[in-house]
Amino acid sequence: MIGTYSSLGTHRRRGRRQGYRAAFRFLLGLAAVAAVGGYGYQVGVSANQAWTERLEADLQRFQEDNLGLRDELAQTALGASSAKTALADLQRRYAAEVPDGDLAKLLERVEGQLRAGVETTRLAFLIDAAGQGAGCDEAPITKRFQPRTPITTGAVSTVRFGDRIMVTAMAESAVDADGQREAWYDPERPVQLFFRTLDGRELRVEGPLPLAHRMLVDGQEYRFSAIAGPTSFVEVTGQACPFP
Repeated sequence: MIGTYSSLGTHRRRGRRQGYRAAFRFLLGLAAVAAVGGYGYQVGVSANQAWTERLEADLQRFQEDNLGLRDELAQTALGASSAKTALADLQRRYAAEVPDGDLAKLLERVEGQLRAGVETTRLAFLIDAAGQGAGCDEAPITKRFQPRTPITTGAVSTVRFGDRIMVTAMAESAVDADGQREAWYDPERPVQLFFRTLDGRELRVEGPLPLAHRMLVDGQEYRFSAIAGPTSFVEVTGQACPFP
């Protein structure tokens, strides 16, 4: 009997230990599940917070973009209004200032000459020269001569006007394709015109052709204009007019 009771006690103790182990394993599993659940919850909360922050940042950016678009729209509207005002002002100025009739035809011819390559200085010179004869008793006289160049060796070429004024010139030599200087002057480079009177006065006018010059001699005004003539020549037109 004693052996039976001893064996029974042993079985009971073993059962209790197994129960303790089972309970411990259950609690350990429950703790693991709770830990995993807690970690998942924290991950979910963090992910949700990051997603919320990103949505808030996107919303703020969209709001800022919307404000920028509103500003651009306002500036565009303002620019359109200014453009309309400028166009209306330009139309009024055009109607008030654009010439018509004979003046419009003359301007059209001038524009045609400019498009054809005529220099503005030459056109201005010819326009000024067109009115030089007003109030003059004598008709203009045109003469030609050869300007001296650095390699000129012959006599000085001159022309006289009214037996009172002698005109000569100095200019740079023309250059050929090989860089060699020619015997004639280069009409594209500045020219020096000298006007000498009988009393020894000398006046110099310098610049690219055409050139214009006026001077008083013996109570008369002499009006001169000089242009490039045929190769190696300058053509000078002179006219004596009462003064004043």
